[in-house]
Amino acid sequence: MTGMARVGLLAKILVLAAGMILIAVLSAWLVFAFLTRGGEVTVPDFSGMELKAALERASREKLGIRISGTGFDQGVPPGHVISQDPGPGIRTRKNRIVHVVVSQGTRTVFVPNLKDRNLRNAELVLIQAGLNLGRVGRTFHPETPLGKAVAQFPAPDLFVPRGTAVNLLLSEGPRPDTYLLPDLTDLPMGEVLDIIRNWGLTPGRVEEEESAVLPPGTVMAINPAPGSPITEGQSVHLTVSRMPEREGTSSLYLFQYSLPPGLLDRTLTVVLQTGEGPRTLWENSMSPGTAVTVPLTVPGPGILMVYLDGTLVEEKQVP
Repeated sequence: MTGMARVGLLAKILVLAAGMILIAVLSAWLVFAFLTRGGEVTVPDFSGMELKAALERASREKLGIRISGTGFDQGVPPGHVISQDPGPGIRTRKNRIVHVVVSQGTRTVFVPNLKDRNLRNAELVLIQAGLNLGRVGRTFHPETPLGKAVAQFPAPDLFVPRGTAVNLLLSEGPRPDTYLLPDLTDLPMGEVLDIIRNWGLTPGRVEEEESAVLPPGTVMAINPAPGSPITEGQSVHLTVSRMPEREGTSSLYLFQYSLPPGLLDRTLTVVLQTGEGPRTLWENSMSPGTAVTVPLTVPGPGILMVYLDGTLVEEKQVP
């Protein structure tokens, strides 16, 4: 083989080797580019999305979400994304953290109408609106049920700064009837108790006080005093008479009796029969069917006899 032929063969071998090297380098670059490209994702647009929805979308795209701050935004509802970093459309590696700013809503909020709501419901509505419950007052109101809101301040349908305290005025219901308490002294306790209940008042304490003049069980004083204004449901306390005690012998006995039904009033008399003779402890004219409860001071042991219109109907050993 001549020298020229050898040179040509060597040149061909070198060109072939260079081509193979170039092909290997290009193949390696393509493989690297493919592998690198497969580890990237495109960042979605999270702006305006509710935070939970943004987290779910990021998870599907192999990305993470981290709240980097909050801010007020007139056009973005509370709990939704205002902005993000990196921005939408950017190619980035998988599992990268996307930092987002979440909206707190507007700096001002709309005051809801709380009329006719109870306290607990009104407080929940205020919290949902971004407001706070302020002072709570109460007043009688003829038309609004007990416990319902009558008025509020600030008034409804206004825009106020977020976190503003809203004061409420709650109804105590209709104002109860008011009476001037009559003089109920010198009447039997049973009759006074009936009057108290019929007026919608509440019987209160009953205290005893010795009296040598009044029959036992007679009302000596009332509290509040006669002529005082008194409202429905208020308590009336009584002081009733009892016989003076004989040292070491007297005891208190609670006498109870129910008159039989009928048409005419009956005279009920309670007599104590002792070794010293009979003594009338209590007597009063009663309506048929009336139940009477009277505290009696019994000066000593004996037989308690009950008469109805002068006829003995019951007797009992006391004490």
